[in-house]
Amino acid sequence: MDSKQSIDRRTLLRTSGIVATGGVTVIAGCIGSNNEPPPRKSNVINNIELSADGTTLEIDPFAESDRWVQSRRNLDVDASARSGNQTGDTGSTASLSALAKLSPVGTARAAKGRGATGRGSGGYSSAPRTSNGRAWFWGGSYSNGWYNDHDDEVSQYPVDIATLGVAYIGSNARFEEQDPGPGPINWDDTYDSPTGDEIETSIQDLQLGWYRVGANIVVAEGPDEGTDLGWECIDIRVEQTVSGKEITERWKVSPRI
Repeated sequence: MDSKQSIDRRTLLRTSGIVATGGVTVIAGCIGSNNEPPPRKSNVINNIELSADGTTLEIDPFAESDRWVQSRRNLDVDASARSGNQTGDTGSTASLSALAKLSPVGTARAAKGRGATGRGSGGYSSAPRTSNGRAWFWGGSYSNGWYNDHDDEVSQYPVDIATLGVAYIGSNARFEEQDPGPGPINWDDTYDSPTGDEIETSIQDLQLGWYRVGANIVVAEGPDEGTDLGWECIDIRVEQTVSGKEITERWKVSPRI
């Protein structure tokens, strides 16, 4: 069943601390199974960059006509909107075969050593990639097989962004101790109903460590317009290099389809 954030968005924005987790504890590196749904595919946030002076984030959502999410929920929208060209932030066949080990989505905070710098079991360099070049958190080599086996259950829906959130998660050390699963956290800054135009966030003087950019997406059209489909997030790592501050890692974090 597709993961769903059913709490009112205003409640989510008041929630403090890292997003709540379930009660199943897992060990990083356990082998994925095609009985376990993989992360859902989506096209929501096109790009995240640092401003020229490295002091703030610039976020570029996909244009409204190009935003979508894949789901197993039976939603009532215009059928023509379900079969758009699946480009953008999806995992390619070649990249998904790069990682056979994964951790289930959203079941437990990672213990030390299984956090930001070592997600999954192989870390950033060996993680499967989306077409945008982001590491696909919890997307293993089994994902392609699962989607092939369940293609008759999966539909693609056009979505709008109801709220865009940005938050500092913490230093590398803190993020290793407490690695948030998919979904919202206590946002430092929010933007309601953003357009496809680039957003320069009001957060100034970026700290070193990890930030999360999240989009609360809703059905864009049809009788189910406005139905909450939860959050699509991207976690980024900001580091100091010889050239100044840079984003050195980008992880896409989605709930299971």
